[in-house]
Amino acid sequence: MKKGFLLGLTFGGVAAFAAYQALSEEKKEELHDKLRDTKDDLKEQFADYALYAEDLIDDLIDDSDFYGDVKDKVQSATDRLADKKEQVLDKFNQDDFDEQTASIREQLSAANDDDDIIIDQTDEDLADAQADEEPTDDQVDEQAEKDNGEK
Repeated sequence: MKKGFLLGLTFGGVAAFAAYQALSEEKKEELHDKLRDTKDDLKEQFADYALYAEDLIDDLIDDSDFYGDVKDKVQSATDRLADKKEQVLDKFNQDDFDEQTASIREQLSAANDDDDIIIDQTDEDLADAQADEEPTDDQVDEQAEKDNGEK
């Protein structure tokens, strides 16, 4: 197999050289110009592909930095959330709710001493409040009907 390839390459090279020697000077010059143009085009294409590859690599590096930053930020937020969760759980586990409830009751009873806020309404307070209110039109009409029915 190696011998066949090398033999073909040799005969192909000899044939190409013989064909080149058979060309006129004008055709040889055209061939040289065509080869130079092809070589220049290949150089330009190679340079373009090299620039594309460089841009791609730069973009990938920038993206990896961005995703690394995002990953760090998410990890930081996760850590802070876990710390906050621990603080809340510790507060619920360690706080004495009876003490806090007693404190709230004291504050409410102090507020009851003020006449501004009524927390519990007793029957007496309800009767006083109803006596202070003016009767509505419906109540006046009902009272009038009762009075007319008694006469």
